[in-house]
This record gives sequence, C-alpha cells and structure tokens, in this order.
Amino acid sequence: MSTFSRITMIFALATLFVTGCTKNFEEINTNPNNPEAVNPELLMVTIVRSMVNQMANDAFSTGNIVAQHSAEIREPNTDRYIWGSFSLWSNGYNNLRNIQMLTKISQERNHKNYQGIALVLRALAFSLMTDSYGSLPYSEALKGKEDEPVYSPKFDTQEQIYKGLIADLKTANTLLGASNGLISNDILFNGDFLKWKKLANSLILRLAMRQSNRVNPTTELQAILANPAQTPIITTNADNAVLKYVEAPNLFPITGQRSGFFLDRRLSKNLSDRMNRSADPRLPVFAQPTAESVTAGSPRYEGVRNGELDANLGSTIDRKVSALGVIYYNGLQVPVAAQGLVMTLSEVKFILAEAVQRGWATGDAKTLYEDGIKASVDYYKSVSGLNISAGTAFLNHPDVVFEPTKALEKIATQKWIALYFNDMQAWHEWKRTGLPVLTPSFVNNNANRIPVRFLYPSDVQVTNRLNYQSAVQAQGPDDINTKLWWVK
Repeated sequence: MSTFSRITMIFALATLFVTGCTKNFEEINTNPNNPEAVNPELLMVTIVRSMVNQMANDAFSTGNIVAQHSAEIREPNTDRYIWGSFSLWSNGYNNLRNIQMLTKISQERNHKNYQGIALVLRALAFSLMTDSYGSLPYSEALKGKEDEPVYSPKFDTQEQIYKGLIADLKTANTLLGASNGLISNDILFNGDFLKWKKLANSLILRLAMRQSNRVNPTTELQAILANPAQTPIITTNADNAVLKYVEAPNLFPITGQRSGFFLDRRLSKNLSDRMNRSADPRLPVFAQPTAESVTAGSPRYEGVRNGELDANLGSTIDRKVSALGVIYYNGLQVPVAAQGLVMTLSEVKFILAEAVQRGWATGDAKTLYEDGIKASVDYYKSVSGLNISAGTAFLNHPDVVFEPTKALEKIATQKWIALYFNDMQAWHEWKRTGLPVLTPSFVNNNANRIPVRFLYPSDVQVTNRLNYQSAVQAQGPDDINTKLWWVK
C-alpha cells in the first residue's frame, strides 16, 4: 500500500472515530448523579439548612459573646475584641449564589412561591451581612456569570441596601400564595406559604425598626399593621421561623463540636446577674447550675465576667461558673432540643411595643411588652419541656414590671434577653439603642470600646481594592469601631 493510501485510510478511520465519539456526546457524557437542572425544592433545603446553621454557629461563637450573653474562659480572643476576619462574609455570599440560582430556576418555571421564598432568603442573608459590615457589594454582587459579567462589584451603602431589602420583602409578600404551586421539602415551614408571608412582613418590621434612627418607620409599620389579611405577620409561636433539628445527620450544629469547645463558653455574669435578680424562669433553660453548687446540694447559676483576668481563668473556674444549657449541647453528636432561630413572636411583640411607645404605631405598649416576655418564656417551655411560666410575680418584679418612664429601657432589656442564641441580633439591637447598658469586657484590646462592626476580609481588599477603598472612604476606617449607618 502506498504512503498516500495509508494516509487516506488513517484519515478516514480518524474521521469515523471522531464522528462516532461525538454522536450522542451529550447523552454519553451527562452524569446522571450530577444533573444540570436542579429542582428548586432540593436547592431550597440546602440554602435554608446552610443559612440557619450558620446563624446558630455565629450566635455561639460571636453573637452571644459580644452581646454579653456568654463569655469565654479559654483563649478569650473574641471576648477581648482581638478580632480578625469572620466567616460571615464568605458564607453569606456562598448562600447568596445558591439563592440566585433558586431565583433563576423558579422564574424559568414561573413558580411564584419559590420566587417569593428566594426573595425572603436573599433579604435575610444580605441583612445579616450588612448589619455586621455596613456597606458591601449588593446591586452588582453575584454578576460574575452574566452575559456582561461584573468581577469587581461596587459597594452599596447600607441605606441603599435597606431600601432594596424592604422592596424585595414587599415583592415576596405579593408573590407568595399568588399561585397554587406546591412548596415541597420545606424544612422551615413545611410548605406553608402563609408562614413565609408572615416572615417576610415581620422582617420588614425588623428592618424598619433597625433603621429608625435614620428613617422614621411609621409609614412602613402602619402599611403592614393596617391590613393583616394582605400583609400578615408572626402572631403566635406556631408562626415562629425556627429550624427544628430531628436526628443525625440533621442535628443542631453545636453538637458537632467537642465537649471542651462547648465548655469554653460559659454564662456571662451580665446576663446571670440580671436573670438571677428577677428569678427569670428561662435561666434553667439558658444555662446549667454550677458543678460546685450541685455538689453542695444548692444548685445556683453563676456567670463569669466578659474578658475576665487570666489569673481568674484557671482550671478551678470550670466548677464555679455555669455552662450553657443542655438544650444546646449534651455530648458530641447527641440530639438536643435547641432550634435554629431566625425570627420569633417574641421579637415581633417587642418591636411593636417600642413602636407604640415611640408613637409610631397604635396599641398598648404594656400589653405588647408583656406579651413579648410571655411569648419567649412559652417558647422555651415548649422546647425544653421544663414547667416554666411568666407568672405575675415575675412580670411585677421591679426589674421587669412595665413603667412608662422607663419603658424603652425595659423593652430593650427584655428583647436583649429574648434574642439569646439568635445569631447576632442582640448585638445589633444594642448597637441601635445603647440598651441595656453594657460595659466593655474587663480586659480588652480595644481601648475599652465594644466593637460595632466586623472587618472586611483581607482578600476583598486585594481582589476588589478600588471599590473597597471607595467604601472605606465613604463609611469610615475599616476597623471594628466605625459606626454603621443606622447605629445610634
């Protein structure tokens, strides 16, 4: 066979080979275990679990500590305000990318309920981030894969972000229930679109109150409260946005930690003193009696000062101060009763009580205040199984009883207690109101100032430097003491 004939034959065989390989290429090379079309209900499960787990972890590791609900007795860097970059930024944008995908899929399939849920989750995710950092990429965020991609998104101001979040939640309220599309695999509300609507509108109440030092919330509050049929809010503990953990592997995230890590966090003296003084019925839920007092036969609850002296943090302190409640941890990978808190009736009642007291809404502030306390106690009674109640003696205690001249302080203090283990909401509320009065950690690395924001991650300073610099120039120095837009 001539050289030319051999070359011709080889070329023909190669052509046949390529044709054979490319025929049905997509069918052959599609991984059935990794489908490109994602079902919205499966994606929603991942998003909700990831977000709520993050919120619970943030509460345990940072939120409880900076709000002085708990304190560290080993390596107290968070307590002493030795802060680096926290994971909220990266976790938040990871969740938002999935939320963006949920939005795209639900729009393509014209599924209005999932569109509404995506907007609620988006607003929640961005609110958690902006309340910790301030300005951040919002309007141009998550555009890296669009036809005209944005790889260096601008930072929007917190004022602009809040406007967008409230608008998104209003849109969510109109989308939810607008069609008969079923919501499947809903681990938060079991497919009840009405509860999603209630969360959307309750989050508007939270955001409107959060920015009330800058924007009068009357219009937003009254628009929701005037039409409960169209804009329902959380009205019972059954409406609470809480993630219930059932069994392994879906366990309260703190149970994945070793016991030593859990026991490094103890009850803060600030919280224990207040709750002991008023005989607060939630104290046995929030904490455990000290080992020392149990041995002595007289159980009591004792906290430790935030930022305690090293000399007082020796091995003997373990038996002298209270661990956090057994509903949060009872051993590695052991199921516990704690739930992932997103928003509860108690918070809504306190928002309304403050709004009435300030003249932004109508109603009876005293009743709303007491309802907020009762809602919190009743919730923890149902979760813990303990026979506790907000009785007359407790509601009439001098530290608790409603007094018009001290109403705002009482509302803020009880709200602060009720927000225990609710991501970093207690810290944000303290930043907004300055109440209750908190003193900086006893030993701290921040010139006796309680931090009011997180630092931007170092990689953002490098990969998006110009926009980062513009944001810092407008907002203020990138340190933990620069006040956010809405901070008092």
